[in-house]
Amino acid sequence: MKKIKKLLLGLILMVAISSFAQEYKFGEVSKEELLETSYPFDKSANAAVLFEKKKIYYDYDPKQGFVLTTEVFKRIKLYTKNGFGHASEELFLYQSNGTAERVSGLSGVTYSLAEDGSVIETKLKNDGIFKTEVSGSLKKMSFTMPALTKGSIIEYKYKILSPFSRSIDRILLQYDIPIKKIKVSLAIPEYYTFRKRTAGFLPINIRESSDRQSDMIYSQRVDYNVTKYDISAQQVTAFKKEPYSGNYMNYVSALSFELQSVQFPYSTIQNYASTWGGIAKGAFKNSRFGGAMNTTKYFKKDVDQLISGVSDPMKKMNLIYDYVKEKMTWNDRFAVMPRKNMKKVYEERVGSAAEINLMLIAMLKYAKVNVKPILVSSSNKALSLFPTLQGLDYVVARVKVNEDVYFLDATDKYGEPNVLPDRVVQGLGRLITERGDSDMVMFRPSKVSLKQNVLLCQIEEDGNIKGKQRVKYTSYEAHDFRVQNASKKEEEHIKRLKSIYGIQNISEYKVDNVENIGEAISESFAFEVPDEIEVIEDEMFFSPLLFLRNKENVFKSDERKYPVDLRYGFSNSYSVNIKIPEGYTVAEKPEDVGFQLPEKMGSFVFRMTIVGDMIQLFVSETVSSPLITEQYYSVLKEFYGQLIKKESDQVVLKKV
Repeated sequence: MKKIKKLLLGLILMVAISSFAQEYKFGEVSKEELLETSYPFDKSANAAVLFEKKKIYYDYDPKQGFVLTTEVFKRIKLYTKNGFGHASEELFLYQSNGTAERVSGLSGVTYSLAEDGSVIETKLKNDGIFKTEVSGSLKKMSFTMPALTKGSIIEYKYKILSPFSRSIDRILLQYDIPIKKIKVSLAIPEYYTFRKRTAGFLPINIRESSDRQSDMIYSQRVDYNVTKYDISAQQVTAFKKEPYSGNYMNYVSALSFELQSVQFPYSTIQNYASTWGGIAKGAFKNSRFGGAMNTTKYFKKDVDQLISGVSDPMKKMNLIYDYVKEKMTWNDRFAVMPRKNMKKVYEERVGSAAEINLMLIAMLKYAKVNVKPILVSSSNKALSLFPTLQGLDYVVARVKVNEDVYFLDATDKYGEPNVLPDRVVQGLGRLITERGDSDMVMFRPSKVSLKQNVLLCQIEEDGNIKGKQRVKYTSYEAHDFRVQNASKKEEEHIKRLKSIYGIQNISEYKVDNVENIGEAISESFAFEVPDEIEVIEDEMFFSPLLFLRNKENVFKSDERKYPVDLRYGFSNSYSVNIKIPEGYTVAEKPEDVGFQLPEKMGSFVFRMTIVGDMIQLFVSETVSSPLITEQYYSVLKEFYGQLIKKESDQVVLKKV
């Protein structure tokens, strides 16, 4: 046995050493790679990056100055059809004042095996390349590799040439699929001083060295020092997306560079290290941002009419907020700065997050409501590790009435004060003032949202159950319901409920208050269930929560390295009244129980009473903390394990 273990260990080491020593060249894909049916170090992987090489360096251009060049070569193996999603790439290109980043030398090939064992090569063509505009300052180029089959290998290469030499993009060193081998190199001229930051949970080995480079700068041959960074790794494990991950990109292993200063030959030093105070002052001085909050002429007449005779700031806030929500439609653009003239945006009734919410702020300011802007890093963007405007992509409003604070986002048709869309709730904000004050803002609510279930039913002698259920949704629970279901017809609602509860006979469906934003939603239906009760001779066995019980613990991993992001705290309550059939009595019932999570993060209550021929059950499931740190993961997992076990306890009815 020991000899076998040594032999296996030796084979694994040989594979590891050979994979690290292997050289990869574009266009040279081996048949052995194509024949590989699973990733050796993770058999569950549907795809893997066999090799990635990223080279980042500066070239001097007499017209543009230093140009930042990023060369990428990537080879990916697609083991199953579920891995085909990794055959696409998105490149985001920044542009400003007539200057733009551009892609050069894009080339890609898909390799597949034919039935006779020959290798089929299919090149990426123009019809697989797409260009779209994300915002006024950002364009997206994306491409999808052609002719994909199970077992295909794709590879592609390209260069990004950026005149914005002061900004190095975040370098990802981990994906949601494993990486067999990755090599990253950076070469930064001595004129740029950056501070590097690492993120994630994997060790990142950075080798730093120096070299000399020569360029014609200001018509003179100049020799200068270059700082080099080399990162290489093999067998990088896939980032595992757990339930309630939030913005998982915040936890992926990556490397970031923050520019501190620039000093070219014969020039004075320019400091670029940002502070939130500097960003705040700069935003207010910016004609697009500050100007959007101070321009009132285009809406003055409408707002005067809207708030005529109203002096209460709370009423003014609600009137203006509802007015902007109703009038404007979000175009799905994330932005901090308006792109268009605000008068034109108002007339077209369509705008970005910046345009709509800065318009809201301008109207509230005009109405003399105490309002300030909050710059947001949304859930679409990895949180920046240092102060930078590039790390922000959204704007919301903060209103203060007396001592009460309200967050408003008028892009969300179903939003209400302090009820925000997930893209904001799972992000991070920075409240700013004109004089440069700045405070971090967490949007996750401190108040729990309620979902109240009331179920009335009776059990027939054959074990069939007939009854009615009513569900009440409040706050974020109601918001979620509206976002997901507001446009659905009755048939679609019934189909949804059948899928949730696993029951087929649903009738008398009714839902109220979906269109009345700010009010609780009430949903009710009648049901008939033939299979929740097990009948054995003269006894019946069933869970008293019936189809409402939790059946599966979503937290399956033994450990977790990042927080559980629930978005908001919640409390699900169940009031169940079951009439037992005539001639039966309750022989056994589950014991009452209650337990809690530490730090008052949550609780569970299970109470049952028997009154005549009625079983009365009350269950409460509460998790009050919207964000639970990884140190409490095992406790949370155990909490749900106990909860599910208790809800599965059975009542036994016995025929008298």
